[in-house]
Amino acid sequence: MPQSKSTTSTSMARIGSVISTLPSANVRSLPQAAAGQPAARQRATGRSAAAPPMTSPPTTAPPAPGRPTATQAVSAVPQPLPRGRQPARRHAARPGTGRPEERGDWLRFAPVQPLFRARAAQRLAVLAYHGVTDPRSFGAQLDRLRRLATPVSLAAVQQAVAERRPLPARSVLVTFDDADRSVLTHALPALNDRGIPAAAFVISELIGTERPFWWHEADFLARHGGRARSLDCGHPSQLLRRLKAMPDPDRRRSLQELRVSADRRPPRQEQLTPADLIALREGGVAIGNHTQGHPCLGRCDDATVRAEITGAHEALTRWLGEPPIAFAYPDGGHDPRAETVLQELGYRLGFLSDHRLGPRLPDHPLQISRLQVDSTTSTRRFDTILSGLEPAYRRWRGQAVA
Repeated sequence: MPQSKSTTSTSMARIGSVISTLPSANVRSLPQAAAGQPAARQRATGRSAAAPPMTSPPTTAPPAPGRPTATQAVSAVPQPLPRGRQPARRHAARPGTGRPEERGDWLRFAPVQPLFRARAAQRLAVLAYHGVTDPRSFGAQLDRLRRLATPVSLAAVQQAVAERRPLPARSVLVTFDDADRSVLTHALPALNDRGIPAAAFVISELIGTERPFWWHEADFLARHGGRARSLDCGHPSQLLRRLKAMPDPDRRRSLQELRVSADRRPPRQEQLTPADLIALREGGVAIGNHTQGHPCLGRCDDATVRAEITGAHEALTRWLGEPPIAFAYPDGGHDPRAETVLQELGYRLGFLSDHRLGPRLPDHPLQISRLQVDSTTSTRRFDTILSGLEPAYRRWRGQAVA
């Protein structure tokens, strides 16, 4: 359906605000970057590179000589090809979404991708994984990092912050949240083969157990007859969103009601052990704090926030023989009360999951941005995440991060 003029104007203005953050030299190079894209797209797809027509933006004042306006720069961003003209896909669905993982591949051929890549060279990219379900694809992503980026360790980021010295250009840190066993069985060998360091943030109360993550458990129980008064018996697909929106005591009570009322118990999930944490650390994967039970800190009272952080801190210190210095906020959002506790415990680094690049010298070491990525992500989309184009496009479209 064609867009109205007001909608088109608003969309162009929002994308223009993203392009306007690029260095002026990169914006001037846009025509040259755009000139090489049709041939590249034709080689990749085997089809004509003709772009679909776009609604013309409103007339504006003439640009400065030799420099296109932000709206002109945005007009070079192609829209997804019409049905029947899409590039070849693997059609592999990301677990739990039912959507093809390659849905953002077309951005790889956007004329502004070289501009975003150039800007990203002067930024810090921290990649946030949740386990490794596709070892082959994960290995391909690591190979891309070796060719296109400068992998750095958690210790290198800490040193840069302590010395107030920016990290090298194209710095990338690989991290894992929740740290299921695939970090040990799949990620560690792939990282070691390529000499890439990483960090894993663990949920302390699951270490040495066979308990599933609470969100996996809740989904299973709801699909097998589990009911809870506060959940209003909605569709299971809405369960996690509703549980996360509850005050933490209500979330815990609802989980218990699901356990009591469900027809079946969830399958066991073998978790990492204290010995596994030491093996990871010796293999170049630093261990960090991800709270005791992974609650949504914004839904917890002050006492629970403190207990979740300090409890995990004490357990990790006992298992590793040294206190952790890095923390990843559960559910990805910053909490000022948590930051206060982290400062008291001597933490040096804290990581968000806001799907953004950050400065090579973090301005707020306890609020470092990260990019959401999955081991099943295609290499084309992986490139646009690494450059910052895909995150910027999703923000423009108002799409959720997770």
